[in-house]
Amino acid sequence: MIQLARARGEQAIPTIFRGPDRRDTERALLGLRAAGKGPNSDVWKQAKPQLRIESGGKCAYCEGKAAHVAHNDVEHFRPKADYWWLAYCWDNYTYSCQLCNQKFKGANFPIGGPHLVPPALPQGATPQQIEALVGSLGPDPLDVTAVKAHRKLLKPENAGLPDPYDPGKSPEKLFVWFADPLIGEVEIRARGKGKKAKAAFAAVDKYLGLNRQELKMWRWQTYETAQTFVELLIEPLSPGGRAKVEKQLTKMMSVNGEFAGMVRYLVREVNGLPL
Repeated sequence: MIQLARARGEQAIPTIFRGPDRRDTERALLGLRAAGKGPNSDVWKQAKPQLRIESGGKCAYCEGKAAHVAHNDVEHFRPKADYWWLAYCWDNYTYSCQLCNQKFKGANFPIGGPHLVPPALPQGATPQQIEALVGSLGPDPLDVTAVKAHRKLLKPENAGLPDPYDPGKSPEKLFVWFADPLIGEVEIRARGKGKKAKAAFAAVDKYLGLNRQELKMWRWQTYETAQTFVELLIEPLSPGGRAKVEKQLTKMMSVNGEFAGMVRYLVREVNGLPL
């Protein structure tokens, strides 16, 4: 899991999630909720192309190429079952493989603090009651001040799962990777013995299955390739040969590289290479 950057431009964000159209989107969600109905999945499906770009086509959680591990979903970081008012919130979306999303995470969302208080919307709410809440369910993703205020509101919950999009908390600082060449697997572990790292590892292990068998095996394939490049850099190389190897490692460490967090750890921390 690596830190991701969320788009804040008009070209990247569909109009239904921003500006005046966002109010209509929220009004529709409130109407469905007041009528005892669930949200419309056609709304968040429109976020998928941009989320795919931001995550490099990988699951934001396991970092496997989504097409390799399963079909991909627009995943609600805070589950729409418990946080219904964030069902159409741009800042609540991640790009996830179906294994992480459906088999493991589902509606699970461990927190260490008080649960957010949902908007007061009675069953069968009047149009006036609905209108009073329009525009308040989540931030306009183009309004940086509103986004910061939203994050401040979420902070007391103390979410147990790391948020790949949290600009102040990189998931990479919580985990390390242990490679076992005898069985050809790489597993994720807590970084050190600190409470935050241990709690984050317990959460991703239980609710995202980041040490599931197939992941450990797929990681090993990427690890072997990266380790080969590292060993080449340690040995004397021609300037041209070194540049080619560094270029390949840099690509593997980019947001588009499968298991980039693991590769970054191997290159920068295990071997101390300045890439």
